[in-house]
Amino acid sequence: MFKTISDVIIWSEHYKELAQWYQEKLGLEKIGEVNHPKDMCIGFKVGQMELWIGFHDKVKGKNSDKYRIMHNFVVDSVTETYQKLSEKGVSFIAKPFKAPTFDKYFATFEDLDGNFMQLIGGK
Repeated sequence: MFKTISDVIIWSEHYKELAQWYQEKLGLEKIGEVNHPKDMCIGFKVGQMELWIGFHDKVKGKNSDKYRIMHNFVVDSVTETYQKLSEKGVSFIAKPFKAPTFDKYFATFEDLDGNFMQLIGGK
């Protein structure tokens, strides 16, 4: 029935600023931009997936339920990536830690709109 998830979309009242944050802080590669009055978004390539950050008229302000959905960015070393992103001013709510149920490490950070995202990978 379902084959895959094609991409992830983060809606924002201020999508251009949020997309710029992802590009500057995480170094994501911009792959496109849609500028239609009813569909405005900026896309990034993340491995085999695409992350789109777009405007939605029903989204206002920062995320008020930060823990509901978290997306994981797979990295080789969580600790090294944590250090690099911290130096760029990324705010982490959880420093690198080992998962309690399997052999991976995580670190959780907050984006400009208050969405929580995680790094996952080796130590």
